[in-house]
Amino acid sequence: MKVADIMTTDLVCAKVPGTREELFVLIRETDLTCFPVIKGDTDELVGIVTETDIVNKPSETQLALLMTKKPMTAAKKDLISDVIPILTDNGFRQLPVISNKKLVGLLTIGDIISKVIAIASSEKTIEEYMSNQILGIWQETPLPVCQKIMEFSNAEAAIIFDDATEMVGIVTMVDFVKFFEAISSEKRSDMTAGEGKEGSWDAVSTIIVHTKDLVLPNVPVKDIMTKEVITTFSKATLSEVAKKMTRMALYQIPVVDAKGNVVGIIRDFDLLKAYAGEKI
Repeated sequence: MKVADIMTTDLVCAKVPGTREELFVLIRETDLTCFPVIKGDTDELVGIVTETDIVNKPSETQLALLMTKKPMTAAKKDLISDVIPILTDNGFRQLPVISNKKLVGLLTIGDIISKVIAIASSEKTIEEYMSNQILGIWQETPLPVCQKIMEFSNAEAAIIFDDATEMVGIVTMVDFVKFFEAISSEKRSDMTAGEGKEGSWDAVSTIIVHTKDLVLPNVPVKDIMTKEVITTFSKATLSEVAKKMTRMALYQIPVVDAKGNVVGIIRDFDLLKAYAGEKI
């Protein structure tokens, strides 16, 4: 199977020159958090921007400096089996696809999981591929501290526990971006409401907010965590978990035992590594 067989061709791209606020508009309109970046109204790829860039560069407001420049790419003729190691070894969830120096598609881990692994007939279970190294955070941990712990741990997700060490939620980098986007949207509405009012300072104060760093409020992580956590079992097959990830649009799923205790976590990267040994 080749990249051209499963890549996404209906693309939503960010453009340079552009700003972080314009990026938030794209996030708001599409519910996506990763975009190829093209130059002006051309199809010339100049970068890629993800939720990690947004969270880890809170001071940057210009897209050209926020994005990752000159990203690795794939070609339509590349075999999926050759592309999987590029994704897993580098921690990429997507690769822009280039033809004649133009952007023609985007290959994502989600494409491989939904269009290859989910429909495979393998009975291989996730037991030997899931990780038992789980980042756990107390539900009362202030949001900025939670984000910093995840940054230092190089973790995209954290399981949230209550005082009784019961899992009560999960938080991801995407949650932080969605929170920033919501604040941006609220400020944008304030600005619109204040425009045209003689003597009003609303618009001015809002513009100043947009020039500052993105700052998470000092509220407990339980306030923004996802409370209804989707879980799986260690005996689930790769295809079963792939279908669940696809259906629920998840990057990772906690693994629990018969009593509901967390025993591990299975990520989309783990599914790719597990499947890589099979013929594609």
